[in-house]
Amino acid sequence: MKRLFFLTIIALVSCNRKETKSFDNFIFSDAGLHHDYSLKFTNNDTIFLQKRFPSPTENYYAILTEEDNGSLNKFVEKLDFKNYDTLYAQENLEDGRSLLFRVSKLKENHWVFIYGHNGPKELFEFTKWLTNFKEKQKFKKSSKASDYGDLKYILPPPPPPKIDTIADK
Repeated sequence: MKRLFFLTIIALVSCNRKETKSFDNFIFSDAGLHHDYSLKFTNNDTIFLQKRFPSPTENYYAILTEEDNGSLNKFVEKLDFKNYDTLYAQENLEDGRSLLFRVSKLKENHWVFIYGHNGPKELFEFTKWLTNFKEKQKFKKSSKASDYGDLKYILPPPPPPKIDTIADK
């Protein structure tokens, strides 16, 4: 009788357990000639979006469906970002598309930056999924900005300092 009781309890607990994510935070940033944005997924159901170009910078949020949550989790789990190089750059390219993937789990961080068309095929497939995912979301404006980590590879460098010339005096 005790055995049946414990099996019933275990079955009930496992049925009520939610799917755990394969990450604590996942950030995807995409920048090109006509766009610049970052998506942030956390271990809850809220998605954050920061659109930086076209300007002004705007912040948004949306709620992740269980179906999309499962698909995203499968992608991140399957890709295992620690097995990739951190940098893939196409030589002799200017004004190319930049992609930055940053995943963290249990204080372990991995990132992959792609500039141009050199990079693992599966990351470009994931980019396509993320882009389509972003387009179908109903984002709502937010007054709060989320932390998207170090975006030095995505953001353009600051303008050079102004130099005083004789004509300015």
